[in-house]
Amino acid sequence: MKMSERRTVLTTCTRDCPDACGINVYVTNDRLVGLTGAKDHEITKHFLCRKALNYIQRFYSKDRILEPLIKVDGNWREISWETALSAIAGRLVQTIDQYGSLSVLHYQGSGSLGALKMLNKRFFNLLGGVTEASGSLCGGAGIAGQTMDFGYRTCHDPLDLLNSRLIVVWGRNPSETNMHLTHILKEARSGGARVILIDPVATDTARFCDMHISPKPGMDGYLALGMAKIIIESDLADKSFIDNHTANFAEYRSLVDSFDMETLSDKCGVSIENITGLATLYGGKKPAAIVCGWGLQRYAWGAETFRLIDALGAITGNIGIPGGGINHGHDELDYFDESVKGKEFARHSRKIPKPLLGKAIAELDDPPIKMAFINGGNPLNQSPNITSVAEALKNIDFVVVLEQFMTDTAESADVVLPVTTFLEEHDVIGSYWHNLVGLVNPAIEPVGNTRSDFEIYRDLAHFLGFGDEMAGTPESWIRKIIKPLKKSGITYESLLESHKRVPGAPMVAFEDRLFKTESGKFNFITGFSTSEIQSTDYPLVLLSTHSRSWIHSQLIPDENKSLPVAKVNPATAATYGIEDTETARVASAHGELTAIIKLDEGIRESVVRIDQGRWAKFGQSLNQLTPALMSNEGQNACYYQTAVKLEKI
Repeated sequence: MKMSERRTVLTTCTRDCPDACGINVYVTNDRLVGLTGAKDHEITKHFLCRKALNYIQRFYSKDRILEPLIKVDGNWREISWETALSAIAGRLVQTIDQYGSLSVLHYQGSGSLGALKMLNKRFFNLLGGVTEASGSLCGGAGIAGQTMDFGYRTCHDPLDLLNSRLIVVWGRNPSETNMHLTHILKEARSGGARVILIDPVATDTARFCDMHISPKPGMDGYLALGMAKIIIESDLADKSFIDNHTANFAEYRSLVDSFDMETLSDKCGVSIENITGLATLYGGKKPAAIVCGWGLQRYAWGAETFRLIDALGAITGNIGIPGGGINHGHDELDYFDESVKGKEFARHSRKIPKPLLGKAIAELDDPPIKMAFINGGNPLNQSPNITSVAEALKNIDFVVVLEQFMTDTAESADVVLPVTTFLEEHDVIGSYWHNLVGLVNPAIEPVGNTRSDFEIYRDLAHFLGFGDEMAGTPESWIRKIIKPLKKSGITYESLLESHKRVPGAPMVAFEDRLFKTESGKFNFITGFSTSEIQSTDYPLVLLSTHSRSWIHSQLIPDENKSLPVAKVNPATAATYGIEDTETARVASAHGELTAIIKLDEGIRESVVRIDQGRWAKFGQSLNQLTPALMSNEGQNACYYQTAVKLEKI
C-alpha cells in the first residue's frame, strides 16, 4: 500500500486585510487539506479567521476559471495562452498606434496585495505610460487627512497598545475584519486598560468593550469637536505639546469655539453627558490610543473627520508616546524597493479616480479609452454606482480581465485570463497594520492552466518586444524588492524559515515628534462642515459593512444564492410595518434590491446595515444603490452617503 505524501508549507495571506496572517498550509498527495495559523508570526500567531479557514472551498470551487476565455458572439470559448496573449498583444499594438498609450486603461485593485504586483505597473510603464485608475475606494481620505496633519501616515506597532491605559476603537470592527487586533485589545483590557467603541452599530466588538458610543453616521467629526471643547475648557490639554510641537493651535481653537455643546451634541447624536464623560476619560487617562477604522472615511468629509480625531491626540499630547497615537495604518510597501515599478519608462501618464470611474471613463477624450486591463479588482461590483461603470465598460472596444471567477467585471470582458491564488504563487508581503514581512510560497502547482499576474504580464511583454525588461523569475524579482531589508539582516533565505519583524520599525509613531510637514510641526484642521445624507424620500442611511465570511466581493457563486440580510433597529422596522425575517425592498435614488430584514437593537435608528460584496449578476450588489461621490481629499468613495428607504413586500 502506497504511503500518502504529506507536507506543510509556510506562507502568508495576501488578501486585503490588515492582518496579513502567517499560514501553515497542509498538503496531502498534492491536494490542499487544511490551513492553520503559523505560530512563528508574533501578531497573528496560531489562529485564522473564517475567511482563511474556508479558503480551500473557494480554491477547489467548480466555478473557478482554469483556462483562458474569449467572448465570441456573446459566448465564452476556451483558447490557449498562445492565442490569448497573441490576440491581446495585437490589439494593444493596434490601439496604441492609432490612439496612443493613454487610450489604454489599467485598473489595479486590492484583491491581492503581494509586492510582486508592482510588476504589473512596470508592464504598463514600459508601454509608455497609460491611464491609471487612481485613488482608493476605502482608505484614501484617511491617508490624505493624516498626511496633512503629520506629513505622512504611519501608526504605532499593534503591540504598543499593551502600554495604553485607554483605547478608543473608532469606526473599526476588529471582531469581524481585523480579528488579531481583538486579542490584543482583550489582553490590554486584562492588564487594566479601558476599551471604548465609537460606532453607529453595536458590533460584535462592543461585547468586550467598557463603553459603546453611537454617533449618527458621518457625524463623528462633531463628536471629536465636542470632546476637544471639553478637554480644552476643563484644562486637560497638554500645553507643552501644543506650544512646542503644533503650528496653528489658535486657528483650531477658533474652530472649536465656533460651536456650542448643544449644537455639537445635536449634530453627532450623542448626549452632552456622554461627550463629556468620553472627553474626560480621554484627556485624563494618559497614555490613550485611538484606533481608527475605514468607515470614518466613506463620506465627502472623511479626511476632515480624520483630522479632527488627529487633533484630539495633539491637544492631549498623546502623539509620540508609548501607548498613545492616532492609529490607522501605514503603507504595506514601506519596507520594499518600489523602483521595480519602472516609473522612468512612462513618457506620459494620466489618472482617473476610482470612485468616479464610470463618469471619468465616459468623459475622457483626447484620447478616449479604447482598451482596458483589470487585475486584482472587480469594479463592476465594488465601484459606487455600478450602473455608470457598466455603461462605461460596454463602450470600451476591448477589455481584458485577470480573474479566478466569472465575476460581474469578468462578464463584461472580451478576454478573461485565469489567475492563481496566493496558495499557488510566489510573492512577498508586508502589512498596512503591523511591522512583519513574509514570503508567499506556493503550496501546490497551479491548478488547470492558471498563471500568476507576474507571469501573464511578463509573457505578454515578450509578445510586445520588451520581454528583457520583465524577464526573470518571481524569486529574482522578490530578491530585488526586499533588498532594502538586507541592511536589517532580513534576506530571502531567512524569510524562507519564518516571518520577520523589520528591525528598527518603530513601536511608537513620531517618537521624535518631528513631522514631515512644512513647519516640522503638527498641523491642525481649521474648518469643518458636512451635508445632510438623508432626505424626506429616503430617510435612512445605508451602511455597507464588511462581512466576517468573505472579503469585498470574493464570494463564490453558491454564496450568492440566499438574499442579503438587512439589519435594522426594531423601531425602524416598525415604522414600515416590517417584521423580523420578512423580506423588504431597500431602495435609493439610484437602484434597489430585496433583502431579509433582521431586527437588531444594536443598530442605531435610521440606519440600515447590509454586508457588501454580493454580486450584481444575482441582483444583490449594494453598489446598485450607492451614488458616485468622492471625498474632498484623498479620492475616497463615499459609500456611506447613501440614503435609502424600506418598502414592505
